Amino acid sequence: MRNLRFMIVITALMWVFGAVMLPFIPDPAPIHWNAAGEIDGYGSSWFVAFFPPAIATLMAVLAPLLPRIDPRGQGYVAFARTYALIMNSLALFFAAIHLIMVGVAVGWSISVPRLISVSSGLLIAVLGNELGRVTPNYFVGIRTPWTLADAEVWRITHRVGARLFVAGGVASALVSLFVPEHWLFVTSFPLIIVPVLATIPYSYIVWRRLHRAS
Repeated sequence: MRNLRFMIVITALMWVFGAVMLPFIPDPAPIHWNAAGEIDGYGSSWFVAFFPPAIATLMAVLAPLLPRIDPRGQGYVAFARTYALIMNSLALFFAAIHLIMVGVAVGWSISVPRLISVSSGLLIAVLGNELGRVTPNYFVGIRTPWTLADAEVWRITHRVGARLFVAGGVASALVSLFVPEHWLFVTSFPLIIVPVLATIPYSYIVWRRLHRAS
């Protein structure tokens, strides 16, 4: 897909950035932070420099492959631009994580939990904004037994889920800008996870309602 070229460029830039910054990254370097924003895990400088690009590379390989191996692959044609936007957004998210990890390792004064929380909220909002355009498939979207079994359940669930994702993502990003670091996990995370999880029982409710009527 031509629209995935942006993803490939971002991934390549991540490898270049990691290689350039590797000599400046201490070994060991911080790789994990607790809910209070305190470092609680260390790893190799190579891990910090190249693990995020490796994940992005795996995604770049899978992105054009998934529509080909999906039994409903023909459905991707209907939302090809949305699919590319979703994949490109995921690549940008991992690029942001890469930048944050390397930045902290080399001594930049940044708040890791806050930046990751804001980035996660914005990612969910962007994905939610595109969710309603996704047609039935096995890899992208709200895939529950009930959405996969019924195209109308899929459509209704994704329409409502899109609104929940956008609202939750924007709210999470905004909250993350202002609350103290030690409150980030308990305030911003539920704003993302609750809307995501709510779509599962909602899809079942929609399925029951439609099939009772039939």
